[in-house]
Amino acid sequence: MKILALELSTGRGSLAWLGEDGTGLSRDWSNDRKILVSLENLADVTKNLGPDTIIVGLGPGSYAGTRIAISAAIGMVSSGRLIGFPSICAMESNAQEYP
Repeated sequence: MKILALELSTGRGSLAWLGEDGTGLSRDWSNDRKILVSLENLADVTKNLGPDTIIVGLGPGSYAGTRIAISAAIGMVSSGRLIGFPSICAMESNAQEYP
């Protein structure tokens, strides 16, 4: 299964890709107006990669960023699934922080 995750609800945007062979890729950037150019490029790439699932972070955070991420995901999905996920549930954490 090929999975693309997109998070734009915070001051730093991020995306992650997990390919069928288990290879992964992640990128993050300062969330600003230049994101639209990046999303256009991402849409071109995903047309060729054809993700089976696109996961979008739903915040809490920037309502505008969340709307942009959802709209971008809708534009990129062809026959795959589209899933919204609370961003706070996907935050990186260290198991030792929670004894």
